[in-house]
Amino acid sequence: MKIVISLILVLFISAGHVQPSPLVNRIVALVNGETITLLELQDRVRHFLGLFQDINIDDLSQAQLEQTQKQVLEQMVNDILLKQEAARFGIEVTDREIRNHINRLSAENNMSPEEFESHLKNQGLTLEAYKKQTRDTILRQRVLNLMVRRKVVVTLDEIETYYKDNISQFQEDKKVHLKVILVPELEQAIDLRDRITSGDKSFDQAAELFSQGPNPSQGGDLGFIEWKRLAPEWREALNDLEKGSLSQPFQVRGGGALIMLMDKTSGGDVPLSQVEDRIREELFDSKLDGRFEDYISGLRQRAVIDIRL
Repeated sequence: MKIVISLILVLFISAGHVQPSPLVNRIVALVNGETITLLELQDRVRHFLGLFQDINIDDLSQAQLEQTQKQVLEQMVNDILLKQEAARFGIEVTDREIRNHINRLSAENNMSPEEFESHLKNQGLTLEAYKKQTRDTILRQRVLNLMVRRKVVVTLDEIETYYKDNISQFQEDKKVHLKVILVPELEQAIDLRDRITSGDKSFDQAAELFSQGPNPSQGGDLGFIEWKRLAPEWREALNDLEKGSLSQPFQVRGGGALIMLMDKTSGGDVPLSQVEDRIREELFDSKLDGRFEDYISGLRQRAVIDIRL
């Protein structure tokens, strides 16, 4: 799971917009002696806002800008702490890894090098800035894998407990596999049922010749349908039918209908074996988020952080 640090941005654009003014660079934070400048912060804010359509830094009120800057700065502080941890453990990312990452990403999106660089520019990034961000991201991920992810364990007992406590999430609706014949008149449906039950035509043959419903050439096959999605008249027609049985004719939107029940499932609880991996992933992600927060909190408590924004 990718750990996402949520940056909550409430953007109610008001009349009081920030007026453009000359920007004087200065230090806005020190993290164990490493600086974050105002220009670096503004670049990161612009990149963050670039992830949203139709939002520009000049459209923010002063209060909105300050709130966004504080949230982005907190993330930048965390990034530096993780980068410093990477240096402490001797974790490195080579230039070749960065090139391979960019080449793979470009290929996945069918972009030439020029198109990829143009895409970055539209997001307010230069290629060099993106390379630096990519290097920092890989470093952070390796630190987290070393210090957090490998320490997260989900036991079978936890999975079973979660399954029992949340059994309502793991229920499957009753399903029916149907074939259908739809004709303009109820009398036609009555006649077709007589011909099918007498052996004059099979259901598939009657569907192909006379049905105005879906998939006549496939015998009107609808596949499996959840019971709750069926209209009341369809449910009534299916009541007490066994597999392979033909319904009585019934009316649908002024016309006639016949249904053949091919198969059905009873629904009920999905077995634990079918959802075990899904539950393990949910529990793992939840534990990982908690351990990440604890780990970052510990780094911040041990660090010398001077916020000057």
